[in-house]
Amino acid sequence: MTTKLKLAFGCNLVATTIVTLLALIYLFTPQLLPYQQAAIGTDWSDLTLGQQIQFLSLMKVSGGGYLATAASLNVLLWIPFRRREAWARWAIPAIGIPALLIVNYAGLTIIRNTPGRPPLIAGIIGVMLLIAGFALSAGNSRERLPNTSSH
Repeated sequence: MTTKLKLAFGCNLVATTIVTLLALIYLFTPQLLPYQQAAIGTDWSDLTLGQQIQFLSLMKVSGGGYLATAASLNVLLWIPFRRREAWARWAIPAIGIPALLIVNYAGLTIIRNTPGRPPLIAGIIGVMLLIAGFALSAGNSRERLPNTSSH
């Protein structure tokens, strides 16, 4: 693997790790995060059991979606990307960037409309890393030759 391709791999790996950490936070947090409590204007302990269950289930759905995204990115990164398959170079940012942009869009919606202040930096860094990984991997793909053998 060339130095550029190793750097591209590293950028993609860190971005994938960010998605994984977001997933784990949402999957395993036992109550609303502080910015979420600020956004709804009440403390976790003041919510009814039904409200707590509803909020936690929405967090688990989000976390599960991000975990599936992280798993997909990891498979792409560790198998076809390392094999320098050209399509993987495109697939990783095509999956990762929209996922991270959704996180930031949701966070910006909270910031614009509530007192909640979610941290947006992880999503921004992740998008930048995926773009860098894509750019650094340019020209490093092993193009597959078409099968020209006759039957």
